[in-house]
Amino acid sequence: MRSGILTRLQSSFSTSTVFRVSSELPWTQGDNPLYLKNLKTIYVDQPEQITSALIDTLDYKGVDQIDQNLEVFLSVDAKNPPTALDAAVSTILAAKDYTGVTNFSNESDYTVEINNDIMTYTFEFRISSVNF
Repeated sequence: MRSGILTRLQSSFSTSTVFRVSSELPWTQGDNPLYLKNLKTIYVDQPEQITSALIDTLDYKGVDQIDQNLEVFLSVDAKNPPTALDAAVSTILAAKDYTGVTNFSNESDYTVEINNDIMTYTFEFRISSVNF
């Protein structure tokens, strides 16, 4: 999931002169996240995966639902946000539709937090698929 969304974002922002996408892991320096230091850089976290049984069978080869959650971070100067910020937010939210995964549910949303004149967008992607 991370590589698919990361590839989609890198492709979408490859010509951007304002924003860039980082593939760094870990994306923290000590206890401080790099997205607070490197403004206008998009960071993609590692996904969390939860597997639960949808259908149990006698031969233990049931059907599992796999739910994956992933966060993406972008920080900008709250006093002087880039003019392309709204388009960047829309582009990041659209990354949920990356190809390569057969799923039955994919959702994305975001929250905004302002701290010390830094506006941080936290995007959450939720993708559910089935494993036979």
